[in-house]
Amino acid sequence: MKTVATVIELNGEIATVETERTSACEGCHKMVDGGSCSVCSLMGSGRKLRSVAENRVGAKVGDRVTVETATSRVLFYAALVFVLPLLLAVGGWFLAGAFTDEMIWHGIGAGIGFVLTFVGLRIYSGAVGKRRTDAVITAIVSSEGHSPE
Repeated sequence: MKTVATVIELNGEIATVETERTSACEGCHKMVDGGSCSVCSLMGSGRKLRSVAENRVGAKVGDRVTVETATSRVLFYAALVFVLPLLLAVGGWFLAGAFTDEMIWHGIGAGIGFVLTFVGLRIYSGAVGKRRTDAVITAIVSSEGHSPE
């Protein structure tokens, strides 16, 4: 997966980059005046998304760069966020069914499994996310508003 981003901070070989969520927001049916997505605005994220990337090309703050992420990594995270909650909810449903036949407890078991997924993902993200960079800066598109020479 490739995108163009702006380098906003450097910390050694790690850069903080900011991208604009154009593809996600342009298709949103909740667009408001001024071209911003009302859903993103309500969530407080706006159209800007920050992430960290390995700076293999020596980009500087203000540079527009191409950032790449392995498709397999993106699919892995998508599975964690979308598939794993469903699997743990189904597991919670059947686990509760092993102890009782009352449907309310099945639903509670499914809910607990669903919520525990996101608790686990939050812990995983805090432990691994700070040390791992899945994105890599592969090219400088322009340096501080000027085209590269």
